[in-house]
Amino acid sequence: MNTTTTTGKPTNGHRLVLLPLPFQGHVSPMLQLANILHSKGFSITILHTRFNSPNPTNYPHFTFLPIPDTAGEANPLISDVGMVIRWLHYINMSFVDPIRGCLERLMLEDDGVACLITDALWFCTQSVADGLKLPRIVHRTSSISSFLYFAAYSPDTGCFGSFSDEGYTSLYFFNSDSQNFLNYYLLLPALCGGNV
Repeated sequence: MNTTTTTGKPTNGHRLVLLPLPFQGHVSPMLQLANILHSKGFSITILHTRFNSPNPTNYPHFTFLPIPDTAGEANPLISDVGMVIRWLHYINMSFVDPIRGCLERLMLEDDGVACLITDALWFCTQSVADGLKLPRIVHRTSSISSFLYFAAYSPDTGCFGSFSDEGYTSLYFFNSDSQNFLNYYLLLPALCGGNV
């Protein structure tokens, strides 16, 4: 089934629903992916929180659907890693039913939903997609700094490994070419709220 969007570009009649995490480093890559998929003929719906929501006027070829407000959703004051983790836990617990409701309504429309594409940190959406028998693709927006952050994080202590007086921690990676361990230093005091 080929249809035409308001921009005059033919679509293949398949709607993809994308759900970015509401942080700039997650929203921008998700919108870039949406542009690529739209250029391939897919109809795009962006499901988003009201916090840090994308500007629909910048993407007139997409449909934007805010997730209905949940009790207590406010602009979070996030000043350290612990607050980020608590907020991620909060949205993943609080938004399950509103996300499910939005997807159920979209699935009843003519285009339906061909696939749900979510940020990796929306871990609650796997059970929603499974319950709706909807394929889900995880979009991972990572950089070398987040890789190093997770490599240094210790689940045993709830924070990073040992630090020098200057706030550095060492990460060791084996270099198979030189058969040596490479020592990387990472400055992390800001990520631990200054408590290193």
